[in-house]
Formats: sequence, C-alpha cells, structure tokens
Amino acid sequence: MGIRAVVNAPDWGESHHRGEAKCRQPHLTPGRDHDVFFEDEPLALEICNGDYDGQICPRRTECLRVAMINKENYGIWGGMYSRDRLALRMRYPGMPERWTWRPPAEPEPPTNEEPQWRAAS
Repeated sequence: MGIRAVVNAPDWGESHHRGEAKCRQPHLTPGRDHDVFFEDEPLALEICNGDYDGQICPRRTECLRVAMINKENYGIWGGMYSRDRLALRMRYPGMPERWTWRPPAEPEPPTNEEPQWRAAS
C-alpha cells in the first residue's frame, strides 16, 4: 500500500511564470550533502521566508497550499514547520481559503468570529 498525493506538485522549475522555487536552487546551500528542507529546518525557514538572502521564495504560497492539501507531515513546506501547518489545518478544517502563511510559531491573529457551541443533547 502506497501513499498517494491528493494534488500533484506543480513544476517548481524556472520555466514557471513566478520563477523557480528556492528549494530547487542548490547554490543557496553550497557544500551541503543533505536536503536542508527536511534535515536543517531552521535554515530551510530562513531560505524560504527570505531571512537568508532577503528574497522570499516566489512559490511559497503555492507550496503551502500543496502541502496543506496533501497533509505533508514532515519538512518545511510553504515557509512553515509541520506543527504550524497542522495547527492551521486544525483551526480551519476543510477551509483551504483560510490556509495562508503566517510566520513560524506566531499565534494567529484574533478574529471577530463567535465560537459555535452546540446545545447539549
């Protein structure tokens, strides 16, 4: 039994109109013999979110959307840790329009939404 993605990842290459995803640019992590997006998460966040070189990944939003729909449990996707993606998915289940990037481990801004309480039966 294999695991299958719900949505296929788009072409992250340079031919896309938004440009190449930063995770596909090996010159950003010279001399490393491992995938920083799965093995060095703090560095991966810096690269993705622009703290490393001042350039936010042009595909960060799209990457987050793919990871959220596919329920990626490991690595940095869309500039977020897996625990932050899980918290976002739990807060807005089945509401992909609300799955937007937030800085890592930053609490969500307060909303004006009233909690929905069900009557006890």
